[in-house]
Amino acid sequence: MATSSAFESYLERIAARLDPAGAEGVPAAGGGVTHAAVLLLLRVPAGDLDGAAEILFIKRAERAGDPWSGHLAFPGGRAASGDRTLLEIAVREAAEEVGIHVGEGGRILGRLPTFHPMSARIPSVSVTPFVAAAPPGAVTRVQPEEVQEAFWESAAALRGAGRSASVTWGARGGARQLPAYPSSRGPIWGITERILSQFLELGG
Repeated sequence: MATSSAFESYLERIAARLDPAGAEGVPAAGGGVTHAAVLLLLRVPAGDLDGAAEILFIKRAERAGDPWSGHLAFPGGRAASGDRTLLEIAVREAAEEVGIHVGEGGRILGRLPTFHPMSARIPSVSVTPFVAAAPPGAVTRVQPEEVQEAFWESAAALRGAGRSASVTWGARGGARQLPAYPSSRGPIWGITERILSQFLELGG
């Protein structure tokens, strides 16, 4: 399936506003920080001549002891022994978690700044988001040990709704209300909300 000219124009506009993906190596381990990367995948729905973009999200599998158990997120994860760059982490994890191989007809558009959790209750991790166009006609095939579900959400709908939902997060000194984007599978919050907000601010 060929992509529409409207979607191509959208991708070009987004790519021009992102930082170059580059070939930044995985930082050396140390200081108790885990390095991770995620992939924000874009597609245009089949038959959509307006070029309206959709973003891929996953619902993480429910696992005891996992601070992100059941959360909505982007495909991604930690560095493995064979990963030479942060981009390789994101591409490998997307292939493993949702079965989408960007190198098979998709393309990397660029990267967003690196994010860190804002809560001391979350393990110390740096998360570098990369943005990519999914291969035309890509079909998700989730890895059930890591991912419960993969689903696409309209970028325009997310932008229109804004952070109109909220999540109650138990923190030291009492519960906090955190902003979230409403979605068809529940609230998008936490570090994923911050990454999404940064992307949508670019006109994504």
